[in-house]
Amino acid sequence: MAGLNPIDAIRRAVAERARRKRVQLAAGWPQATAHINGWKVLPTGDAAKSFAQTDFIEARFHFLLNGEYYGGYARSVAMGRREAEKLAVGSPEIHIRYNPVNPDQAVVLAEDNPSFPFAIISG
Repeated sequence: MAGLNPIDAIRRAVAERARRKRVQLAAGWPQATAHINGWKVLPTGDAAKSFAQTDFIEARFHFLLNGEYYGGYARSVAMGRREAEKLAVGSPEIHIRYNPVNPDQAVVLAEDNPSFPFAIISG
């Protein structure tokens, strides 16, 4: 559940604004196919909006571009722990967007991955 600390609220608002800006910039970047390397089920912490959605999935991925490896992370929407543990398996492909000037900046957009095993938060 969201904390009452005003500094935490400001910090979350700044992070959300930065995420939205990244997503907006990434919409024009080239796409690549990445491979999931590993999964983690993590607690949502103070960002939990309900007692039933206490965790999210973090998927680590890599992609190859001009013979070089790059990587990043994708995050799921909040969900229950059992559901997250059930979905965080395998090594599916994921579509990413990368900054052509700096491929270390990779962003996963939900609209590029409609059939992924779980809903993704863009950014």
